[in-house]
Amino acid sequence: MWAIDGLANFLPYVGLPLLALAPAPFFIRRRAIAIMVAAPFALWLALLLTPLFFVTLTEPTATGTPHLRVVTANVLMSNDQLPALARDVLAQNPDVIVFEELRHELSDVAPELAEAYPYRISTELPWVTLASRFPLEGARLLPISADDRGRDLLAADIVVAGQRLTLVAVHFMPPLDGEAFAINRQQREVLERTVSKIDGPLLVLGDFNATSLSPTFARLLLGTGLRIASASRLMTPTYFAYGRLGVRIDHVLVRNVDVVRDDVFTLTGSDHRGLSVEVGLGPGTGSALAAAR
Repeated sequence: MWAIDGLANFLPYVGLPLLALAPAPFFIRRRAIAIMVAAPFALWLALLLTPLFFVTLTEPTATGTPHLRVVTANVLMSNDQLPALARDVLAQNPDVIVFEELRHELSDVAPELAEAYPYRISTELPWVTLASRFPLEGARLLPISADDRGRDLLAADIVVAGQRLTLVAVHFMPPLDGEAFAINRQQREVLERTVSKIDGPLLVLGDFNATSLSPTFARLLLGTGLRIASASRLMTPTYFAYGRLGVRIDHVLVRNVDVVRDDVFTLTGSDHRGLSVEVGLGPGTGSALAAAR
């Protein structure tokens, strides 16, 4: 199962040779053979349309409606250009940041980061850090049963002018083998249990190491009601495995909030690109956001 799940992330590229079959049925006179030739191409095309079911597209919001901007950034654990990467992130002016593969305290990466985002919680390494301009209420670790504490999830609430939003930060294990897939499953189960207890506005952000073509990721979205925040159904890649073969595996998932925009930006020294998403908040939160910034 783990091999199928991992391969599915690259289905758009794995299926490219099928394009050669597209015109073949028009030149084959025997209907049965023509159907057999066309069927793999039709199936591949149908699978590529699955993001239509999992994406919350951006939409205009009423004039004066305040926005909350969040960023997820996989910094790459061996990155030796973290001060430059910190400037990349700060340029997005986010209100909340989730860092993955961060093996340092923010104050050691860039003092300006630590000053701008004083409210933080991290996993043990630290491997994942959730940093916010706003106080984190009920900040907590959501542990998995495996021994890898760096793969635990993080959760906290922020309150903006009386409106409470729940944040969950993740760094899912890539399904590279059976053992890794088991840890990935534990992370999904913890997330599913957590999300099932939340009724209000919710954002889940981080490196999921999965696209919407992953069967397990698609099942997670279907089971939780979470949707991918995106400006387009053809989502800009955040990770390039081989040359230009890029996929969107870093996500901001939303429920009960409006998506205003999303942008992908460069992370100096990382093998990922950062993802910045703005969501629309309810009336009356604008002054609090302005003060926090």
